[in-house]
Parts: sequence; structure tokens; C-alpha cells
Amino acid sequence: MISTLVVWLVVSSTGNLTINELHRTAQARLALYDSSLRAAVDQYRYLPYVVARHHEVIAAITGTGNPRTADMYLERVKQRSGAAALYVMDKTGMTVAASNWNTPDSFVGEDYGFRPYFSQSITGGEGFFFGIGVTTGRAGLFISNPIRGDDEIIGVAVVKIELDEVESNWQEGGETVFVADEDGVITMTSRGDWKYRTLSELSPEVRGRIVRHQQYPGKELASLDIGQQLAKGTGIVTINSERFLFDDKHMQDSKWRLYYLTSMDYVSNRQAAALFIAVSGAGLIILIILFLRERELKLASQREAREFARIQALNIRLEEEIAVRRKTEEELRGTQNELVQAGKLAALGQMSAAIAHEINQPITAIRTFCASAKLMLERGKTEKLDQNINQISALTERMGAITGQLKTFSRKSTGVLEPVDLKVALDNTLQLLSPQLQQEECTLERNEPDTPLVIQADLVRIEQICVNIIRNALDAMADSSLKRIRIDLTRTKTDVIMQITDTGPGMNEETLSLLFDPFFTTKDPGQGVGLGLSVTYGIVRDFGGSIKAYNTETAGACFEVRLPLLKGKTP
Repeated sequence: MISTLVVWLVVSSTGNLTINELHRTAQARLALYDSSLRAAVDQYRYLPYVVARHHEVIAAITGTGNPRTADMYLERVKQRSGAAALYVMDKTGMTVAASNWNTPDSFVGEDYGFRPYFSQSITGGEGFFFGIGVTTGRAGLFISNPIRGDDEIIGVAVVKIELDEVESNWQEGGETVFVADEDGVITMTSRGDWKYRTLSELSPEVRGRIVRHQQYPGKELASLDIGQQLAKGTGIVTINSERFLFDDKHMQDSKWRLYYLTSMDYVSNRQAAALFIAVSGAGLIILIILFLRERELKLASQREAREFARIQALNIRLEEEIAVRRKTEEELRGTQNELVQAGKLAALGQMSAAIAHEINQPITAIRTFCASAKLMLERGKTEKLDQNINQISALTERMGAITGQLKTFSRKSTGVLEPVDLKVALDNTLQLLSPQLQQEECTLERNEPDTPLVIQADLVRIEQICVNIIRNALDAMADSSLKRIRIDLTRTKTDVIMQITDTGPGMNEETLSLLFDPFFTTKDPGQGVGLGLSVTYGIVRDFGGSIKAYNTETAGACFEVRLPLLKGKTP
């Protein structure tokens, strides 16, 4: 796998490096081609300007001189400069004099007013136009300049340059290079079959303009369909199933664009060579690795033989440590359960006075009803005995409910989790704490939905959570003039939320930060050991929930318990 990745990286890097190298070479070659082409054009570019200012040409255009004299002048300039043709037109576009005046394809008398270079110069600018001559049928570059007389333009001077020699040199050079005009028509190329092809399909408007200007008469102007690829400025282009790396350059003082293409075969060959080298190197590395691995295996086998006894001794020691750790965990678990049970019993002890008072009241009433019943029997008034007996039965049921709840709360937890309705657990808790709430003259508000709020928990431990928090609230309100506890039970899509809010003085920042730490308490010595809320925190976490405390905006504190909602279950 690693060797394959390395080979891929080598081949990919070689390709990227080769492409970058070719781009640099292409830019240098483009600069050279651009320089040579502009040199070929610039050596004739001055001719229209010079011709336009010659007195014989001006005289021929104005009709004050002999046109034949102008013809012979243009012929001499053409021979000395090497241009393909020189000619002048009046302001209607009619050719008045030309360097080829004495040849069968003479320009004299021809109207070239439809050519763009004429309209460009007759308005005062330099004309620059490539096209096929309508008279000679030979392609060339036409450069024009206005002829001025008496502060007005009276005609246009034109030089035609044939760039066949430059194009022939490109073809002999063996490189792929071409020039495209502003419409995307390839005008010069080292690939003869691409000449007069277009980079993209021409629009009807562009084709109509080319026909009107008779720019490429008789040429189909078929598209190579590479315009979108070349629009990126650099990259890879596919032409007739051949892939090329291309770079381009805008030619200064013209609307031409010069393109230089390099066959991707060169890149592929470099990558193939890199692949061969990489594979060979990878194979050699693999052989070395296999040799070293075999040697290492032998050394490892020897080390294993020497350390076998030590490892066995280590395993025995680890097993002993594991056994000791398991025993310690069991002892800690037992200690935790005892701590939980001790917390419950401590709570019962602190509630005992209120519970005893709650039980003494029905006992006193039972005594009274029994004495009354005895008098009725002595006096023979048995008709009212049923009422006394019913009262005694109700009082004993009340005492039985209190002692039964005490028995349930005081028993040890089984540790088995089952569906529990939080509302039922809260009912049991409030029944147990009812005497203390009455003794403390504390008002209780309870808000909850009608539907069950089922969680996966242990009923006894859930009751202990409620007892610990409510008793903590009662202790916090010991010095408050208004004692009220509000219990809100709500549910979300995933949780059951129990909020227990008191009207005490609230807690400071330090108390809030240490509230659930073991043995932290704000009570006086002998009033508590600081384990109630710590135990509560542990129980809530065991059930997959969370607990937090905070001060309310109206003073007092709120404990919020979140437990996962058990959907689709009933206790």
C-alpha cells in the first residue's frame, strides 16, 4: 500500500514538474514567436504612413497629378521594401494607384471600400486586417493609413504583407503554434490542416460580417470546438483526440492571440520513465525491507525466548493485582451502598420528631374513641358504636400508611433498574415528608402533567433524591418568614425535568461551586456531614441524568434534575 502510494506520488510529481517546466518553456517560446512575428510586421508597418505623405500620391488622389507616376513610385517602394503590394484609394474606396498596376491582377480601378481597414483609416485611424485578397486570392495582412490633404482625409494608403515565409518557418520548426484573430479564426499555423478553422462555432452575426467583408472567401471556417478549453488561459486541450498542453499570449498593438501547444506525449513519456524508476526502486526497497524484517523476526524470536519467563511472572503479578482491585471495588461498592443507607437512616432520624408527632395524634384520638366506646357499652348505647369503630379504623389506616412508607424508604435498594413513574416516587416522598412540612408550616406547590413521567431507575433511590433535595430546601428556609416549596415536573422529547424551588436566601458563588462535593456543608457542626447532595449527585449520574443548582431571580434556590425519558414503557 505504501509503495503504491510512493509510486503514485513520484509519477504525479514528475507529471506536475514536467508540466511546470513545459509551461516555462512555452512562455519563452511564445515570447520568441511573438517577437519574430511582430518584427515581420513592423518592418512594413511604416510604409502606409510614408506613402500617404508623398506628393505624387497626394496629387494622384486629388487629380492634380498623373496616376501612372504614383503607380511607378509605389512599384519602386514595393520592390525595395519586399512588401507584397502597395496601393492607394480615394475616399470612396476606389483604388487610384497600385504597385501591381502592370499585372493581370492589378488593383487599379478596384473598389475595396467594403474592407474594414478602409473604414478604419478613412476615419483617421490605422487599419489592421487579415484576410484573403479578393483579386489575387492570396492571404495577407493589410495595414492602412489615412492620406491627408488640406486638413482633411482624402484617401487611404495600404500595404499588404504576405506572411507565408514566417508560417513556413513555423512548419519547418516542428512545433505546434498558431495565431487566432479576434473572431477566433486561425490565420497562421504550423499545422496546415488547422488553417482557417475556428476555435469555437461562429455565431450567425460574425459569419455575416465575415461574408460582408469577404475576409475568407471560399473557406468553410469549420470549428475545432476548443474555445471553452482555451478560455482558461493555460492547461490541457484536446484537438482531434490529440492532447496538448497550451499557453497563449496576446500580441501587442493587435487583436491577435498567439497559442503554443506541446504534445502531452512528452509528459506521458516522462511519467512512464518515472514510473519505471519508481517501480524498480520500490521493488528494491521492498526486498530490503523483507530482508530486514526476516532478520528482525529472528532477533525478536530470540528476545521472546529470553523474556518468556519474565512475562509469565509479570502475568501472575498482574492477575494478583486484578484480584486485589476487584476485591477493593466490591468493598467500595459495599461502602457506597452503606453510605446511601446511612444517609437514608440519618434523614429518618432527623424526621423522627415530626413523624412521632404525626403518629401520636391518631394514637391519642384512638384512645379517646376507645374510652367513648367503653362508656357506650356500659350504658347500653350500642347504636353509635359503628361510628367510633369506623373512626378508629381510619386512624389506624393513616398510621399504617406512615409506617409503611417509613419501612419502604428505610429498606436497602435492590440495585435493579426498572420503569418508574417520577410522579409516583414524588407522591411517596411527600407522604413521608408531610409531617415535617406541616411542622415547619411550609406551603407546597406542585405542577405536573397528567400523563406518567416514566424513567429507568430504582424507586427507592429516586425517593431518596426527592427527600434529600426537599429536606435541604426546608433547612435553607429555617429563618425565612415565608416558607414555600414549588415542585415543577415537565418533559421534553428526551428528558424528564424536576425543578424544586424554595424561598430561602439562596447560595453564594463558593457554595454553588462546592455544593455536590463530599463532606461539604454549610450547616452547624452536628447538624450534617455534607453527604446528602453528594449521594444525590451520584444517584442521578448512575441513572444517566444530570443535576444542577442555581439561585432564582426572586431569591431562593432551585435544584434541577434531568433524567432520560423512557418512551413506550409503563411502571
